[in-house]
Amino acid sequence: RASYLEIYNENIRDLLGKDVKATLELKEFVDKGVHVQNLTWHQCSSVLDCERLMDKGNRSRATGATLMNKDSSRSHSIFTIVTEMCNKSELDGKEHIRAGKLNLVDLAGSERQSKTRK
Repeated sequence: RASYLEIYNENIRDLLGKDVKATLELKEFVDKGVHVQNLTWHQCSSVLDCERLMDKGNRSRATGATLMNKDSSRSHSIFTIVTEMCNKSELDGKEHIRAGKLNLVDLAGSERQSKTRK
């Protein structure tokens, strides 16, 4: 499964949600840590599925032109992929879940300001 969020002007938006303009809130839980409330998750069963989701989210990102880059990102974004695998142990016969999380982070354009004024 995957999610894609943007942080722009201290606001969090779900780039894959139904309303990409809606602002989401951060919540902190003692047991789970920091959580983005109402962030949507989408099933991915292949690399192509993840690429399609990333492309869809990229079209909703805040960008602007500079002298160095016509599509400079104005926001930070985090594309998160979570994988889960369930195995049955040969030793005790119990099912064990292995989970992994990969965060792909794109920080806002940091081109040299003296060269990028427009």
